[in-house]
Amino acid sequence: MALTHKQAMARKGQMIDEIRDKFKKAKIAILTDYRGAANGLTVKEISQLRAKLREQKGEFKIVKNTLARKVTNELGIKGLEKHFENPTAIAFGYADPVGVAKAVNDFLKERKQNPVPVVKAGYMDGQVLDPRGLQALAALPPREVIFQQLLGLIIAAPTQLVRLLNEPGRRMAFIARQISEKSE
Repeated sequence: MALTHKQAMARKGQMIDEIRDKFKKAKIAILTDYRGAANGLTVKEISQLRAKLREQKGEFKIVKNTLARKVTNELGIKGLEKHFENPTAIAFGYADPVGVAKAVNDFLKERKQNPVPVVKAGYMDGQVLDPRGLQALAALPPREVIFQQLLGLIIAAPTQLVRLLNEPGRRMAFIARQISEKSE
């Protein structure tokens, strides 16, 4: 059963609203060609990628190029419009951008014989990222590890200060023990 013009326009409006909301909420958006030069992703493979992205609080959404281009222009996102060619799907990340980039990168590594989806570009913090920039992002440690390293650096300075302040007392105690052992 075919849609009437009014129904088609309403559906298109809903799709535009959905894409707009996703871009507004997302901390990162990775544009991919899910069909690639060879065979594209199967439904099962798309489901596997979506599961990996869900673990990172992300999602994989197939979009119409014209609608996505319209939304990015409306939101003032410059530089992505040229990437809306061929079949496009976007990996949106809502929590940790590094985790989403890692999930997409890991999925590609698992598929060496057929490297699909092909990463076209990414968008994060007002910047358009090329595929190499996204690979560099994926190489970063997870957010929790970075916080742990930062906490370690913050705690290290006071810990060293306490050791330095305790050192003269420790030396005096050592010398006193040496003297008492000699006198016995």
